[in-house]
Amino acid sequence: MSQTMISVEVPDNLVEEALESAAREGKSLHQWVRSALEDRVRLERSAEEFFKKRAAGATGQDLRWALDNAPDGPPDPGDELEP
Repeated sequence: MSQTMISVEVPDNLVEEALESAAREGKSLHQWVRSALEDRVRLERSAEEFFKKRAAGATGQDLRWALDNAPDGPPDPGDELEP
């Protein structure tokens, strides 16, 4: 597998927190960041696959039913749309 070196600007406080987390896990900052990036990519890929599978069998009938059965009134407090 080929590798690419990247440089990323990050706020100092985030670097400090990452260093603390890496130390707790017994990893270098490099190892910790790489692991965190791998985890995030894997999580997003899993979510994408999950929703693709869910959408594959969708016909729109459930959405139509939900819309047809939604209450016809003002939104609950906090659910209002901003103008």
